[in-house]
Amino acid sequence: MEDFEIIKLVKKGDTEAFSFLVEKYHKHLLNFIFRLVGDEQIVEDIGQEVFFSVYKSLKDFDEQRGTPFSAWLFISARNRCVGELRSRREKVSLDDMAPVPARGKTAEEMLIEKERSEAIKSSLEQLEEPFKSTILKSLQGDSMEDIANKDGISVGTVKSRLFRARKKMKMLVKEYFGGKGYEEI
Repeated sequence: MEDFEIIKLVKKGDTEAFSFLVEKYHKHLLNFIFRLVGDEQIVEDIGQEVFFSVYKSLKDFDEQRGTPFSAWLFISARNRCVGELRSRREKVSLDDMAPVPARGKTAEEMLIEKERSEAIKSSLEQLEEPFKSTILKSLQGDSMEDIANKDGISVGTVKSRLFRARKKMKMLVKEYFGGKGYEEI
């Protein structure tokens, strides 16, 4: 059953239907929250708060806008985690804090950047050979001709591998954030 169908059931009064969404996203949401706050003792509490908050505001969710439920859920979780990190910031003394390089970025921008970086790293680790080595060589600055010469293949094969690697990476990054998988695209 699709998320939108479940949401319609919940809006019609079937409160039990929401448990399907909780079951579907629970593990991914808790992993996401842990990566943001880094404290396993509060992950479950934040997860429950997010699900409860989303459930309460589900009446405002507009399926017609085309926003996936998963995006709405994870944005809510990110916002809740940012709030948690802000509240902690007030409780931590300056002596306890590690130095943060001043790059003109807000804490939220750095958090999002870190999350993106982890998604890409995780996706690269899941990529199969020969696509993984080809895209890594490309990311290191090797030209398609250099890669072809090193691997003993044609430039066309390099192009094909890079295309397929990028496509798979996009799918893996999307899955990392709780989006639809490759078969559903």
